[in-house]
Amino acid sequence: MSRVLASILAGCLILAVASAAGAGIPDPDQSSIAASTGGLTTCPLGDGPAFQYVTVTALRSDSTPIQGIDSSNFFFSATGGSVTITAVDSQTDVNGRIRFEVVSDESITFGNSVTIDCSIYTIALSSSVDVDCNSFDIDGSGSVGLADLAFFAGDYGTSAGRSDFDWNGTVGLADLAFFATHYGH
Repeated sequence: MSRVLASILAGCLILAVASAAGAGIPDPDQSSIAASTGGLTTCPLGDGPAFQYVTVTALRSDSTPIQGIDSSNFFFSATGGSVTITAVDSQTDVNGRIRFEVVSDESITFGNSVTIDCSIYTIALSSSVDVDCNSFDIDGSGSVGLADLAFFAGDYGTSAGRSDFDWNGTVGLADLAFFATHYGH
Protein backbone atom coordinates (compact mmCIF):
# COMPACT_ATOMS: atom_id res chain seq x y z
CA MET A 1 0.00 0.00 0.00
CA SER A 2 1.38 3.42 -0.86
CA ARG A 3 2.21 5.90 1.89
CA VAL A 4 -0.33 8.38 0.52
CA LEU A 5 -3.12 5.80 0.60
CA ALA A 6 -2.07 4.69 4.09
CA SER A 7 -2.12 8.33 5.29
CA ILE A 8 -5.58 8.89 3.81
CA LEU A 9 -6.92 5.72 5.42
CA ALA A 10 -5.36 6.65 8.78
CA GLY A 11 -6.93 10.12 8.55
CA CYS A 12 -10.34 8.61 7.77
CA LEU A 13 -9.99 6.22 10.70
CA ILE A 14 -9.12 9.07 13.09
CA LEU A 15 -12.13 11.11 11.89
CA ALA A 16 -14.40 8.06 12.23
CA VAL A 17 -13.21 7.45 15.81
CA ALA A 18 -13.68 11.16 16.66
CA SER A 19 -17.18 11.14 15.21
CA ALA A 20 -18.12 7.91 17.01
CA ALA A 21 -16.78 9.29 20.29
CA GLY A 22 -19.17 12.21 19.98
CA ALA A 23 -16.46 14.82 19.64
CA GLY A 24 -17.57 15.79 16.17
CA ILE A 25 -15.59 16.77 13.13
CA PRO A 26 -14.04 20.26 13.15
CA ASP A 27 -14.98 22.58 10.31
CA PRO A 28 -11.81 24.19 8.88
CA ASP A 29 -13.65 27.43 8.11
CA GLN A 30 -15.35 27.74 11.53
CA SER A 31 -12.36 26.61 13.62
CA SER A 32 -9.44 29.01 14.14
CA ILE A 33 -6.02 29.68 15.62
CA ALA A 34 -5.20 32.94 17.43
CA ALA A 35 -2.16 34.36 19.23
CA SER A 36 -2.15 35.78 22.71
CA THR A 37 -0.88 39.30 23.16
CA GLY A 38 2.85 39.73 23.01
CA GLY A 39 5.34 37.79 20.99
CA LEU A 40 8.41 35.59 21.11
CA THR A 41 11.65 36.70 22.68
CA THR A 42 14.61 34.73 21.37
CA CYS A 43 18.28 34.19 22.21
CA PRO A 44 21.19 32.98 20.05
CA LEU A 45 21.28 29.86 22.27
CA GLY A 46 17.60 29.21 21.60
CA ASP A 47 16.70 29.57 25.26
CA GLY A 48 14.57 32.72 25.18
CA PRO A 49 11.60 32.95 27.52
CA ALA A 50 8.21 31.98 26.13
CA PHE A 51 5.57 34.69 26.34
CA GLN A 52 3.58 33.54 23.36
CA TYR A 53 0.63 31.21 23.43
CA VAL A 54 -1.62 30.21 20.59
CA THR A 55 -5.20 29.20 21.20
CA VAL A 56 -6.98 26.87 18.82
CA THR A 57 -10.77 26.83 18.76
CA ALA A 58 -12.45 23.71 17.37
CA LEU A 59 -15.96 24.28 16.05
CA ARG A 60 -18.39 22.17 14.06
CA SER A 61 -19.92 23.45 10.82
CA ASP A 62 -22.89 24.81 12.83
CA SER A 63 -20.40 26.85 14.98
CA THR A 64 -20.94 24.77 18.12
CA PRO A 65 -17.76 24.06 20.12
CA ILE A 66 -16.17 20.62 20.23
CA GLN A 67 -15.16 19.66 23.75
CA GLY A 68 -12.72 16.88 24.61
CA ILE A 69 -10.33 16.77 21.65
CA ASP A 70 -7.01 15.57 23.06
CA SER A 71 -3.97 17.82 22.57
CA SER A 72 -2.19 15.01 20.68
CA ASN A 73 -4.69 15.47 17.82
CA PHE A 74 -3.38 18.98 17.01
CA PHE A 75 -0.53 19.36 14.53
CA PHE A 76 1.40 22.54 13.73
CA SER A 77 3.77 23.85 11.07
CA ALA A 78 5.75 27.08 11.32
CA THR A 79 7.46 29.22 8.69
CA GLY A 80 9.86 32.06 9.35
CA GLY A 81 11.77 30.42 12.20
CA SER A 82 12.21 27.24 14.17
CA VAL A 83 9.81 26.90 17.11
CA THR A 84 8.61 24.20 19.48
CA ILE A 85 4.90 24.12 20.24
CA THR A 86 3.72 22.22 23.32
CA ALA A 87 0.29 21.79 24.85
CA VAL A 88 -0.63 23.81 27.92
CA ASP A 89 -4.09 22.23 28.16
CA SER A 90 -4.71 18.49 27.79
CA GLN A 91 -7.88 18.84 25.69
CA THR A 92 -10.38 21.32 24.32
CA ASP A 93 -12.63 22.91 26.93
CA VAL A 94 -16.42 23.50 26.83
CA ASN A 95 -15.82 26.39 24.40
CA GLY A 96 -13.76 24.17 22.09
CA ARG A 97 -10.54 26.02 23.03
CA ILE A 98 -7.08 24.66 23.82
CA ARG A 99 -3.81 26.56 24.46
CA PHE A 100 -0.29 25.78 23.26
CA GLU A 101 3.00 27.43 24.27
CA VAL A 102 5.39 28.58 21.53
CA VAL A 103 9.15 28.65 22.24
CA SER A 104 11.82 29.63 19.74
CA ASP A 105 14.50 27.02 19.01
CA GLU A 106 16.89 29.59 17.53
CA SER A 107 17.53 33.30 17.51
CA ILE A 108 14.96 35.09 15.39
CA THR A 109 15.82 38.76 15.06
CA PHE A 110 13.60 41.70 16.00
CA GLY A 111 11.02 42.64 13.42
CA ASN A 112 10.58 39.11 12.07
CA SER A 113 7.55 36.96 12.59
CA VAL A 114 6.73 33.27 12.54
CA THR A 115 3.58 32.08 10.79
CA ILE A 116 1.91 29.11 12.47
CA ASP A 117 -0.62 26.83 10.78
CA CYS A 118 -2.67 24.16 12.54
CA SER A 119 -4.46 20.93 11.67
CA ILE A 120 -6.94 19.14 13.92
CA TYR A 121 -6.78 15.42 13.19
CA THR A 122 -6.10 15.63 9.43
CA ILE A 123 -8.14 18.78 8.82
CA ALA A 124 -6.07 21.88 8.04
CA LEU A 125 -7.62 25.06 9.45
CA SER A 126 -8.32 27.87 7.00
CA SER A 127 -6.66 30.42 9.31
CA SER A 128 -3.06 30.87 10.45
CA VAL A 129 -1.44 33.22 12.96
CA ASP A 130 1.64 35.47 12.81
CA VAL A 131 3.77 35.67 15.97
CA ASP A 132 6.01 38.76 16.28
CA CYS A 133 9.61 38.25 17.45
CA ASN A 134 12.42 40.15 19.12
CA SER A 135 15.83 39.00 20.33
CA PHE A 136 18.31 39.68 23.10
CA ASP A 137 20.78 39.91 20.18
CA ILE A 138 19.47 43.36 19.28
CA ASP A 139 22.22 44.17 16.77
CA GLY A 140 21.88 40.80 15.00
CA SER A 141 25.58 39.89 15.41
CA GLY A 142 24.89 36.34 16.58
CA SER A 143 25.76 36.99 20.23
CA VAL A 144 24.43 39.10 23.09
CA GLY A 145 27.18 41.56 23.96
CA LEU A 146 28.19 45.12 24.69
CA ALA A 147 26.59 46.62 21.57
CA ASP A 148 23.27 44.99 22.54
CA LEU A 149 23.61 46.39 26.07
CA ALA A 150 24.15 49.87 24.59
CA PHE A 151 20.98 49.55 22.48
CA PHE A 152 19.06 48.25 25.50
CA ALA A 153 20.31 51.13 27.70
CA GLY A 154 19.15 53.62 25.07
CA ASP A 155 15.72 51.98 24.99
CA TYR A 156 15.29 51.75 28.79
CA GLY A 157 12.18 53.59 29.97
CA THR A 158 10.70 53.81 26.46
CA SER A 159 8.25 51.67 24.50
CA ALA A 160 10.90 50.41 22.06
CA GLY A 161 9.67 46.99 20.93
CA ARG A 162 13.13 45.59 20.28
CA SER A 163 13.99 45.74 24.01
CA ASP A 164 10.56 44.92 25.43
CA PHE A 165 11.28 41.29 26.28
CA ASP A 166 8.20 40.74 28.44
CA TRP A 167 5.93 42.36 25.82
CA ASN A 168 4.16 44.68 28.28
CA GLY A 169 4.68 47.86 26.22
CA THR A 170 7.48 49.40 28.31
CA VAL A 171 11.20 48.64 28.58
CA GLY A 172 11.78 48.31 32.32
CA LEU A 173 13.32 46.35 35.15
CA ALA A 174 11.83 42.99 34.16
CA ASP A 175 13.30 43.41 30.67
CA LEU A 176 16.70 44.21 32.20
CA ALA A 177 16.52 41.04 34.28
CA PHE A 178 15.75 38.96 31.18
CA PHE A 179 18.51 40.68 29.21
CA ALA A 180 21.06 40.13 32.00
CA THR A 181 20.26 36.41 32.07
CA HIS A 182 21.14 36.11 28.38
CA TYR A 183 24.13 38.46 28.27
CA GLY A 184 27.15 36.64 26.81
CA HIS A 185 25.12 34.09 24.84
